[in-house]
Amino acid sequence: MAKIKLTDYLSALTQEEYQNPDLKNLEIYLENFYLFLEALTEYLPDKRATIRYENLKKIMIQNEYDLQHLLYAALKPLYPGIRKEVSKDSGIGTVREDIFIPDLDVVLEAKCTRDSMTLKKLIEEIEADIVHYQEKNIFFYVYDKKKIIKETKNFNVYFNKQFDRKTVKLFVLQPVKL
Repeated sequence: MAKIKLTDYLSALTQEEYQNPDLKNLEIYLENFYLFLEALTEYLPDKRATIRYENLKKIMIQNEYDLQHLLYAALKPLYPGIRKEVSKDSGIGTVREDIFIPDLDVVLEAKCTRDSMTLKKLIEEIEADIVHYQEKNIFFYVYDKKKIIKETKNFNVYFNKQFDRKTVKLFVLQPVKL
């Protein structure tokens, strides 16, 4: 057991040390994506702006397609070659990637929790995507509006690692209403 933990620890250190800086920038951007959403929908535009706050408040993430659209639009200026809804042959069928960033060999999968979704179902979807996608880097952005993830830290620790020589990164946003 100690040997496995030591190996995992050394692997994590090595991975961080040699990580692609562009990949690290994408991680930082996704970790802070909530700031974009907050600035877009919660801050008042200048009174001289023709964009009205009432219209911005109408922007809501209801499902994965809404989340995917916002992620794609926000990332497009940073990665002009970005593509969405990319279908690829997995060898046993076709898989559809939500967002693909060819320059970084990253697939970004948008997940949005819903009333009918359980934590078990979310985990199954993420695990299935990890198995089916062939890219070296698989990122998940989970908009947990139903707050089905009770222990976000443990959830992140479980998924943020190497699986079958693929780097998996998970970003969870649980909106807060006061």
